Amino acid sequence: MSVGIGARGRPRSERARTAILEAAGELMLSGGLRAATVDGIAARAGVSKATVYRWWPSRGAVALDGFLHQVEDTIQVPDGASTHDALVHQLRALVGLLRDTPSGPLLRALTAQAESEPEVAAALRDQWLAPRRAATVAILERALAAGELRPDADISVALDQLFAPLYHRLHYGHEPLTDELPELLVTQLMRGLSPESQGDPRRTTVGAPSGSA
Repeated sequence: MSVGIGARGRPRSERARTAILEAAGELMLSGGLRAATVDGIAARAGVSKATVYRWWPSRGAVALDGFLHQVEDTIQVPDGASTHDALVHQLRALVGLLRDTPSGPLLRALTAQAESEPEVAAALRDQWLAPRRAATVAILERALAAGELRPDADISVALDQLFAPLYHRLHYGHEPLTDELPELLVTQLMRGLSPESQGDPRRTTVGAPSGSA
């Protein structure tokens, strides 16, 4: 049977792939990786198992792709936002996702699974972290080009400074993921990387205590 074009003007194969992603994401958010079986995904999407395997090599691959499809809008940035506002927007979206939706517990579980399942580890790096980091790199590189950041600013380290505290709090629960945290993280980062901070005598290297011989 030919692929053809559906009533909405999209190829049937594209509609089927989108249906699979949505089904996998819904199952992941409702029951985790255990619930997102190929049988369950295919039944929910109204396709055959062969159709699922046409695009994904394994259950883990399609399940994680579906989950990421459900939350991809959390890396979008409003048009025309300043560097500060764009970064705060991203962090607030992530805080809400980790704290207020099933995504937080699911990410904790997936991180644990990644220790013993290389496929899960690779999917988290490539499909969860990579696009989020890429979106933030673009923001920081524009700020660097505009002179908002010190020319020696390390973008990779800046990303970790922004996002690592959120994951740290998610996994250990030692402090809450508060509404105020994004603003604090961005303000401290921008202050530390501002051109005015270069050469600041208060920015010293670790060494002997002040006043010692």
